[in-house]
Amino acid sequence: MAIDTGLAIDCTDLQATGGIKQILLRAWASGDTIVYGGTGVHTITSIKDTGGTDADWGVYEFKNETPALTINATKENGSTAFECGLSFTLPRMEVGKFNAIQDMLNSCLMIIAVDTNDKAFVLGVSEKYRNESVAFRSQTFAQFSSAEGGSGAAYSDENGVTISLMARQFEMPRQYAASANGIQVAATGLTATTD
Repeated sequence: MAIDTGLAIDCTDLQATGGIKQILLRAWASGDTIVYGGTGVHTITSIKDTGGTDADWGVYEFKNETPALTINATKENGSTAFECGLSFTLPRMEVGKFNAIQDMLNSCLMIIAVDTNDKAFVLGVSEKYRNESVAFRSQTFAQFSSAEGGSGAAYSDENGVTISLMARQFEMPRQYAASANGIQVAATGLTATTD
């Protein structure tokens, strides 16, 4: 893509808000297929599971106004790497949440973070430097980075755990722009599928 024109902003850009309203997580599976947008379009149009079925995701709920998506880029010796981080707080410590965190520790993850402007960004999936024949072997996955939590000493202190996930990839996060059904959240609100 050549830089031959500029970028304009409009009223909707000026009214954009911060924050993440939905977080979807899943571990890479051996039969996953990813369809990237066409030339010059930085999107993902499909994420399918083994056998071409809709991919299953876990929907993670969190304390309001705690999730944050960060993107840090560094360029060294002609190669640019992007560290894309997502952090969110799980309120109230308890065994179910600890089990979910434990499952993340050694998983190669992909993440969809939907912001308050209804833009869905995919982390842990990158077309640049991907394994051409087997997407599952990509090394640009997201992974557990850290957890910090506790109950505090005073009754008014926070009780919960803040999770940080990180993806080191070689391009900006792509926007999920499905051509058909997009993200379908189940009635329970705890699972979702993408096509």
